[in-house]
Amino acid sequence: MHLFSSSLLAFALTLPFVGTSVADPAARKFSLTDVEALAKNLASKPYESPSGSEQLPAALAGLNYDQHRAIRNRPEQRIWQNEGLPFRIEPIHSGYLFQRPVELNEVSEDGEVRPLPFQRKYFDYSALVLDEEVDWSSLTGFAGFRIQHPLNGGPEQWDEIGSFAGASYFRLLGQDQRYGISARALALNVANPKAPEEFPDFVEYWLVRPQPTDRHLQVYALLDSPSVTGAFSLRIVPGVNTQTDVNATLYFREEVDSLGIAPLTSMFFYGENSRERHFTDWRPEIHDSDGLLVESESGEIIWRPLVNGSAIRYTAFQTGAARGFGLMQRDRNFFHYQDLDNPYHKTPSYWVETGKGWPGGAVRLVELPTQFETYDNIVSFFEPSEAPKVGPEEPMRLSYILHSKMHFESNLSRNHVSATRVGVDSSYPDTRRFIIDFDGPTLEALDASSQVFAVIDSSSNGYITENRCFKNTLTGGWRVAFKLDTDDNLNSPVELRCFLKILPEERTLTETWTYQWTPNQP
Repeated sequence: MHLFSSSLLAFALTLPFVGTSVADPAARKFSLTDVEALAKNLASKPYESPSGSEQLPAALAGLNYDQHRAIRNRPEQRIWQNEGLPFRIEPIHSGYLFQRPVELNEVSEDGEVRPLPFQRKYFDYSALVLDEEVDWSSLTGFAGFRIQHPLNGGPEQWDEIGSFAGASYFRLLGQDQRYGISARALALNVANPKAPEEFPDFVEYWLVRPQPTDRHLQVYALLDSPSVTGAFSLRIVPGVNTQTDVNATLYFREEVDSLGIAPLTSMFFYGENSRERHFTDWRPEIHDSDGLLVESESGEIIWRPLVNGSAIRYTAFQTGAARGFGLMQRDRNFFHYQDLDNPYHKTPSYWVETGKGWPGGAVRLVELPTQFETYDNIVSFFEPSEAPKVGPEEPMRLSYILHSKMHFESNLSRNHVSATRVGVDSSYPDTRRFIIDFDGPTLEALDASSQVFAVIDSSSNGYITENRCFKNTLTGGWRVAFKLDTDDNLNSPVELRCFLKILPEERTLTETWTYQWTPNQP
């Protein structure tokens, strides 16, 4: 393993304003600057893939799903378990999908770094059955860690509110939420035909010991991959909507064809817009997210329902310096899922609120076909229009806030799309019927006689007919119904846009619905 914690003391001495080591109680407190020094040093050297002592013992490397789950945490051995602090940490055992052990460290109040090496005392192995002995002395790190905090009940009920494990993936939960969507530190060459996808790894973490009255947990992380290194600061504030302030500094060893900032990964199996599901499942809908929401630099709000098609769909939304974007789970009605084991109606939406100096570019959406709900097949991220500079002296710095939320409490997208349905016209098999429901306080306040109309646009290979817009008296919202006709032998996707306006002032009432209809797909 890389002994980053030990190396940190040497690198800290090279910082212009630090005269003592981080381990010295008189020194300034540990900060992102310390991790930046490590990342910069790594970027100045060729990438070293995990090997030798960094590889797992064979018995652990070959664990299957059930064997890995059989390794249980000992609650009494959680980090900060009996210390009267607002957070507790559970190390995650290496093995199964987690083949690269990572280092954990605790940072004390005075800035001292204390390594947290692997110890068997953290885990209960009584249910684990192995065919061979394990050389435990060769295991020095963990797969990652889980965060616990009292959130859904009283002060004695400790809930898991987040986890960091596998490459640079992490998941965070707000109140009454259940795991679904994931975030990543960085995405490189996602669905890029020019180069294989590269998965950067968080290789070391620093957990800042909280004070008894703290409402946040501070985490630092070091990123490494063949093309890029990085230093990350994550300030996690749990609540009804858990908020994570992210600051990152990236050092590029090599040019990358596609850089994905603040990437989000989710699952969409099928939903109300899936006319031909090709599945035999009993549940009406299965998805962790049902759409992509984008707020462009100009302030336009765009909604794109997700699709699980038969081929990869790769879409770009030119946004300038986007104000925000996210993969959302809008449908919160249990009866639309009927799943008690996997409560999809409680999976969070992740919204990325961009920070100052955010570059211009595009929000990307990649939709991969899948026949299994166990696979994440949706990826979204922001791609800058200008490629990052290569070299340790030319870092890229960025910041954003990641919101883990259930509902739309803010003014953003208050009058929004609540459902998209697509079907075949009974008289013309090549014609598609679209039904779009819009809901929100402004729309609900309008009576059926209001002069609301739908603005619908299509790319040149599609033709819109029978554009109807009317009050939905059962929901209080407004419904748009139209038909899409196409040329014979159409083999390219049709791009659609729709939003509502009202006369006489022609004021825009809603966000913009967008959709890509592909021949021979729903």
